[in-house]
Amino acid sequence: MILTGVDSNHEDLIEWWIKNAQKHVKGETIGVWDFGMTPMTRSIIEHNYPNVWLSIPLDKHKTSGWFYKLHAVIDAPEKRVAWLDVDCEILTDISDVFDLVKPETIGLTRDWVRGDWWATGVIVVNDRPNLLYEWNNRLNKGDDIRGDQEALLDMIDKNTHPEITELPQEYQWLRISLNQGKDSPTKKVIHWTGPKGRDHIRNNLMK
Repeated sequence: MILTGVDSNHEDLIEWWIKNAQKHVKGETIGVWDFGMTPMTRSIIEHNYPNVWLSIPLDKHKTSGWFYKLHAVIDAPEKRVAWLDVDCEILTDISDVFDLVKPETIGLTRDWVRGDWWATGVIVVNDRPNLLYEWNNRLNKGDDIRGDQEALLDMIDKNTHPEITELPQEYQWLRISLNQGKDSPTKKVIHWTGPKGRDHIRNNLMK
C-alpha cells in the first residue's frame, strides 16, 4: 500500500499526489487518510478516485495532522505500507522499496539538511515493529514536541537502531538538497518540504 494523509490545511495537494501515485505505482493499493479534510474534498476523492482506499474521517488535530501519521501507518488496512507525506512527488515505481526493508524494521532515509537526522516524510514497513508503537506514543505524549521527526530524534537521536533499515536517499530526495546543487539521476521521490516546497507544487507542478 502507498499511503498518505491530509487535513484541510493542505488538502489542495491531494489530487496531485493521487495522480502521481496512480501514474507510477500500478501494483499497490493507493490510500489516503482523512485527517480532517473538508467534506467537499472527501467527496471529490470518493467520486473521482473510486479505486483509492479512503479512511474514515478523523477529527482535525488541534496541532497538526502529522500527529496522526504513525497511527495511520499502524492502522493501515494492509501489512506492507509505504507512507509518503502529501508534498512528496513520486517520480517512478517505488514498490521495490518493500524488498529493501527487513522484517520488524522501519525503512527511513536520512535528512542531510538537518545534520543527518532520520527523515520521516517517507516511512516503509512490511509489518509493525515495536519501535513504530513506541514512536507513536512519544509523538502523542502531550508535550510540546514539534512533530514526528523531532519525536524520533528525541528517542534515538541520529543513531542507528536495530529496528531501522536505512534506505537509499533516492527514496526521499529533499527539496533543499536540490537547492544546494545535490541531485541524483536515479531519484524516485522528491520531498518538496516546507512552505516554499508546497508553493512550488501549487505554482508549478500542479499546472
